[in-house]
Amino acid sequence: MLPLPITATLFYAVMIMIVGQAFLFTILPPIGRQVGMADYQIGMVMSVHGLFMLFTGPMWGAASETFGRRRVIILGGVAFVISVVMFGLIVDAAIRGLVSGMAILWMLVGSRALFALGAGAVTPAAMAMAADLSSRGNRLRAISMLTAATSTGAIIGPSVSAFFTGLGLSAPFYIIAAAGMVVVIAPMFVLPKGRSHQPDSGGSYRHLLNGPILKIALSAVLFMCGTYGIFSIVGFFVQDRFQLEPVPAAQAMGLGLMCAAAANVFVQVVLLRRIKAGPKVIVTIGVTFIVLSIAVLWQSTAQIMFVAAMVCNGLGQGFAMPAINTSLSLAAGPESQGRIAGISTATQAIAFLIAPASAALMYQILPWLPFVVGVCVVVLTLAVFLNTSVVDSRHTDALS
Repeated sequence: MLPLPITATLFYAVMIMIVGQAFLFTILPPIGRQVGMADYQIGMVMSVHGLFMLFTGPMWGAASETFGRRRVIILGGVAFVISVVMFGLIVDAAIRGLVSGMAILWMLVGSRALFALGAGAVTPAAMAMAADLSSRGNRLRAISMLTAATSTGAIIGPSVSAFFTGLGLSAPFYIIAAAGMVVVIAPMFVLPKGRSHQPDSGGSYRHLLNGPILKIALSAVLFMCGTYGIFSIVGFFVQDRFQLEPVPAAQAMGLGLMCAAAANVFVQVVLLRRIKAGPKVIVTIGVTFIVLSIAVLWQSTAQIMFVAAMVCNGLGQGFAMPAINTSLSLAAGPESQGRIAGISTATQAIAFLIAPASAALMYQILPWLPFVVGVCVVVLTLAVFLNTSVVDSRHTDALS
């Protein structure tokens, strides 16, 4: 395994990128409504991250081959800090009435695009460094460590926003930006300088995106679209269903998302190590929990039901995503793991591009529509994944 200081630095770098992404699900809906933005505009701000990540992730992955992983991680950390501070300053200006109308929207979109440049650099470079420094036998374990970092970030992000909104709706932005400075400073002293890398021999992206890999990647996109879409409108739903003011709504959202992320980590750290089943069975369990969570959420008449729905959501993601990602990795073989990481990043970007804006627009038209569409998309995930012949019981050990 990797040395502990390197492991901790890479883990923290990926985690804080997810913190900067996840806390917006909690805090942006009430902020947007308070400054007069339409629901679909708020969804657009969240979606722009996915649009830029779709291009910047592969770009920075290639750049890290030329300039070194450490330099790219540090540069991404700088972009992250600047973008989050910018977002907080824009929110402050909007709340004070210094900017209004479409100017708010485009300023927030611009700062979010800069955020995508930062996260687009840090995540693939960190994954590549973890792969560089681990043996083939430990490769999946090293990548799984960074996957766990994303779940940890999903816990901390909503927690930070829920806890610090009492200091003001913009306070979490400045606190997260300060935490992001670690990604700028720590790699200078902890991470190796690295070396130039030759492209792997696993073939082009066009070669990889055929047959089973394409189906598994499509399953990942569908599953994340279904779950991210619901996550992106939960802020509106909580505020509307329970008649909450912006700060209490953000705090309620923070609690729910924190419980979802905790359930996600519990499944990955505890349950998957004890369940002896193939990926198809595990994905089926995950999809079942997601469908249950959407149904309970729509029927919520008390905040405890909302929390229960979020726990089911976390359980569903905890089961399904590791099984899908492991199947994607195993289908490609060890010589193509670099490009597979690029495909995995692209599937997340596509989901972030499509889900938040479309779900917010549907919610504004018919509040029940994103829930129905979410169920259909997640069930379609299962249909596609079960039709993929490469994932079977032979891959069970890789999940545990």
